Amino acid sequence: MQCTSLSSVDTDYSACALEFCPGRPSLFACGTYQEGGAAEPASEAQLVEEEDEAETQQGSPEVTRVGRCLLYEVDGEGRNLEEKQRIEGPAILDLKWSLQPFQGKTTLAVADAKGHVQLHGLDDESGLLSHVQTVDCADDKTLCLSLDWSTRRQASSDSASIVVSLSSGSICTLGGESSLSVTNEWHAHDFEPWIAAFDCWQPTTVWTGGDDLKLKGWDLRQGCDSPTFVNKRSFEGGVTTIQSHQHVENLFAVGSYDSHVRLFDRRKPLVPLTTFDAGGGIWRLKWHPTDPQRLLVAAMHGGFKVVDFDGLALREAGSTAAAGEDAGGWVRPGEGALKARFDGHESLAYGVDWSDGGKTSEGRDLVASCSFYDHSLHVWAC
Repeated sequence: MQCTSLSSVDTDYSACALEFCPGRPSLFACGTYQEGGAAEPASEAQLVEEEDEAETQQGSPEVTRVGRCLLYEVDGEGRNLEEKQRIEGPAILDLKWSLQPFQGKTTLAVADAKGHVQLHGLDDESGLLSHVQTVDCADDKTLCLSLDWSTRRQASSDSASIVVSLSSGSICTLGGESSLSVTNEWHAHDFEPWIAAFDCWQPTTVWTGGDDLKLKGWDLRQGCDSPTFVNKRSFEGGVTTIQSHQHVENLFAVGSYDSHVRLFDRRKPLVPLTTFDAGGGIWRLKWHPTDPQRLLVAAMHGGFKVVDFDGLALREAGSTAAAGEDAGGWVRPGEGALKARFDGHESLAYGVDWSDGGKTSEGRDLVASCSFYDHSLHVWAC
């Protein structure tokens, strides 16, 4: 199915991260990135030239990266899109909402280009964000590339913590009761670790992936002097995104610049269970909030895709495992099948997410997506 845009907006700066607020189907945040300082939006050619110059300068302080955290609200049909708030600051590379309240509020964590993780709490009455805390994860020449909350599952009762990947090749974790601070840091990859993510079923486990074409596992209980595993054979491009399946224990999805989505069993992480070619380098993967078979893919040059994996339907609690089903409660996934796609963007497909419970009157899921060089954001349904 080819999906069409229901509403769209120009984000001014390049848009690279997007996520719907848990429990609020109409509310989502978008993070943007502009190199060269606050100015008129640059063309793709200008941005590529600036990126090349930044690489040759190797993080020189003359390189300025600014961004905005944009808060949007959309109606149930996806046709009325309104900007509610914008927060100026350093360029944003990733953002994630806390599924569980943090300090009594739904909280948005933002990874920025000056080595910070910013925390913004959502006010229930106004529906607006207010600054809670800024955590220094590294010096201001180091980029926070990605982050993940430990409390993605509704059943989680543990204190919230955050894992962050840094452009230096290091990974750090943030924890604490009343406020967050760096609790652990270790060198994980020789090149940029594009992604760090918790196993949402066992948040003492962290998975990381990087430009060194490696997927690694870490056990926070044992210290992180060495990984629990290193998968260096499955990938032909950098590992860019990882998401633990919130409904299917032991399963996690991994995306790579080599355009393939791979599903892994945490108990056998060296060989993928199944692979899907998305036709473009993968930047983000998002499992559907309620449908365990459905995966949303941001495929960079390949646009946005919805992929279904047969065999991931959940059995009822207490029922006997079916033939071919393991003790974890799922059947080995079959090949992925393309169910829908959205090609309304004219640039790199980067940020994407399902609305948390938002459906049109026709029963279709609302999705929001954003792209980089054309700094555009679209709402669509599938």
